[in-house]
Amino acid sequence: MANALLLWPRMKPTSNKKPTPHPSAIAPVLRRTRGPSPQKTELTRQEILSAALDEFTEVGIAKATMDKIAKRAKLAKGTLYLHFANKEALLQGALQATIAHSALASIQTPRMPQESMKDYITRLVVPPMEHFYLPARASLARLVLGEARSHPSLMQLYYQQVFAPWHQHFEQLFKIAKKEGELKGITPAVASQLLAAPFWISLVHDALNADGTYPGATPAELTRAQIGIIFGQKTPS
Repeated sequence: MANALLLWPRMKPTSNKKPTPHPSAIAPVLRRTRGPSPQKTELTRQEILSAALDEFTEVGIAKATMDKIAKRAKLAKGTLYLHFANKEALLQGALQATIAHSALASIQTPRMPQESMKDYITRLVVPPMEHFYLPARASLARLVLGEARSHPSLMQLYYQQVFAPWHQHFEQLFKIAKKEGELKGITPAVASQLLAAPFWISLVHDALNADGTYPGATPAELTRAQIGIIFGQKTPS
């Protein structure tokens, strides 16, 4: 009997300890979260800049706030701070974006072979003036005029990046026109200033004639007539 007990297989003692699961079985399931696409981010940024420029122009820089700009853009205020640290950064961003899409963008179009300088300048200047009320560049000019005294840095930025480059570019073109015999009886510097006059006249007329009581020539019509005068062409009475 004792030998029989010795031959009986020994049973391993049972344990209440649960087996340790594999790390992969207890690791949390991480879901991939996709942020906004670059296109969506850029669209949001443009909406903020557009709303900011409208707000700055309408109420002035001092009275504009991030909260009001966010409401105008129909965005949460926190979204603005994701793109711009403060109102000053937003102002600079609005200015830079507007300048990038200003009339300076069109003047890089090359002159075609055998194209007269008068036709070339007309092709550069008239199309932007046909959309005078659509782009933000008119709003930027109004903002600069209204805030020049209280924000001289704004005026300096506009002069250095828009006003001076534009005039310098067209003064060079008028110098070529003078060499080619198209421009007579007027200096290139004066011609450049006269070429810009319809833009500023349209701004003033628009401000004084907000209710449309005194409709006048369109900005594009003024520009065409001015180009004709500069090049000695008689305009219809």
